[in-house]
Amino acid sequence: MERIIEIIGYYGENAFELTVLKLKQYASLWYGNLKRTRALECKPKVKTWVKLKKHMDRRFLSPTYKQELYLKVTSLP
Repeated sequence: MERIIEIIGYYGENAFELTVLKLKQYASLWYGNLKRTRALECKPKVKTWVKLKKHMDRRFLSPTYKQELYLKVTSLP
């Protein structure tokens, strides 16, 4: 998604809206639930790509993802 945003040249709210439109299946349901949960907890809406990415990383990436990625990169020939 970051590559698409960079290529198209979307920033800020446009990048956020594009990302939300591209969500499919479980990710779309998850986002709807995130919006409802935040509204019930009286938290502000997620309105930027950076904040949405943070929430998505927490939900969809394993806690050790960055470590695993680093190990793969450093073990390349």
